[in-house]
Amino acid sequence: MQKAETIATRSGRAAFSGGLRSLLQFRYLALATVIATYGLIVLGGTVRATNSGTACPDWPLCYGQVIPPFETKVFIEFSHRLFASIVGFMILGTVIWIWRKHRAHRVMLRAGIAAGLLLALQVLVGGATVNTETAATVVAIHLSIALTLLATLILIAAAAFRLGREDTVWGGRSGQAVAIWPLPVLAALSVLVLIISGAYVSQTGAGLAYPDWPLFDGKLVSAGGKLANIHYIHRVVAAAVGVLVLALAVQTLRRDRRRVMVAAVTLAFVVYVVQVLVGASNVWLDLATPARIAHLALASALWAVLVFTVAWAYLEPPARAEERIRHD
Repeated sequence: MQKAETIATRSGRAAFSGGLRSLLQFRYLALATVIATYGLIVLGGTVRATNSGTACPDWPLCYGQVIPPFETKVFIEFSHRLFASIVGFMILGTVIWIWRKHRAHRVMLRAGIAAGLLLALQVLVGGATVNTETAATVVAIHLSIALTLLATLILIAAAAFRLGREDTVWGGRSGQAVAIWPLPVLAALSVLVLIISGAYVSQTGAGLAYPDWPLFDGKLVSAGGKLANIHYIHRVVAAAVGVLVLALAVQTLRRDRRRVMVAAVTLAFVVYVVQVLVGASNVWLDLATPARIAHLALASALWAVLVFTVAWAYLEPPARAEERIRHD
């Protein structure tokens, strides 16, 4: 009898250990996939900043070869494609893991399906980007899909770190969760518009439409003309983003007791301030390549942080967070 109980105890411990190990592995895969996808977006910005988008004139091969001739721009573009393949397999692995282990959670299942569809669409648009010789609209669509995919993966990663938590919302919405959604969602979407408008500024050559900053040829209004207007709209959107991020930070610091949310919005505000300064340096330094790359990297980071605030606010509504804090 005692031997049977000992065996049962060991079996239970082994099952618990295996389940915990599986959970931790999925968390780390989801987090690594988010980081890799962000890195891929920054690498894509490097391709654009160095004008390497057409360095490989064909797709999916490069000059009809698996390993192309070594030239600086070819290497940058080919590295982007190679890394995209690696990230693609990481995303597929995440989606398959969700389907096999966590499809009972509707939020994660839907996000996993969305990630798979976005990945397929991104591959097709990536090929079109080369075939259209990096047309501004196609580049903007390519970047939009990449950012949406990043947002979906952030939701998956946030959910992965909340697996097993009883206070997590896995089904529909709760009134408490919806109540705080509008401002973080609006702030995140405004950053998305900012990044896409920045892609148009870059692809249309409007980056130096105005030689000064923060004014526009010493004025507050656009000087007129296509390039001047594109640049002007981008800066106006950037100012609107600043107002929304500041409002979100103030609201969170005043009303939200969750340390995760406070840390996230504080980081978002800091990233925004640095992003503004780097954006100004693009004008001051005549679009220096490092400044252009850093500009997109920071903008994408701001998008990622704001998406995280939305995801976390949904998964842990304020009422449940306050109840947890009281118990702690």
